[in-house]
Amino acid sequence: MNELLSIKNGSVKSFEEAYHLWSEKIYTFIFRQCGSEEIADEVVQQVFVRLWEKRMNLSLDYPLNVQLFRMSRTIFIDELRNAARRRRYLDNLQQNKIGDFTEDHFEDKEVLQLVNKAIESMPPVRKQVFLMSRTEYLSHQQIAERLGISSKTVENHIGLALKYLRRFTLLMTLLALL
Repeated sequence: MNELLSIKNGSVKSFEEAYHLWSEKIYTFIFRQCGSEEIADEVVQQVFVRLWEKRMNLSLDYPLNVQLFRMSRTIFIDELRNAARRRRYLDNLQQNKIGDFTEDHFEDKEVLQLVNKAIESMPPVRKQVFLMSRTEYLSHQQIAERLGISSKTVENHIGLALKYLRRFTLLMTLLALL
């Protein structure tokens, strides 16, 4: 509970200790569920980003590990939903082929252009790390080795890139509704 209270009060040291203590266990838990290193890495990263961002909302009624694994299950389910959505989207694109150009394709093309524009506007290293992760499907460790940076730095860049893209797409969605 002391560790939980320290994190809740903003102790970076306690947060880092919790990361070192629990990240591998969460990774193993998720990897056993799905068999995907990429998903397991993504879930671990998002769990600790969420832990830090929502630290003020942590409950002192439950141990930290219970709250971390609850977050990991929730994020894992979200990742599975997103993966299913991406598969359906790709299947739909393959079925509709280029010759069958519809208004939906035009909107998809516009969205893709907006996302690409957002990626292009990222700081150079963050953009490079994000693209290596998402287009080359490299693990955090592989990216870290190629760029000569720490794995933690890679995690931070990807987390910030995803957060930026989420905000960007939310903003674009809101603007489209106006």
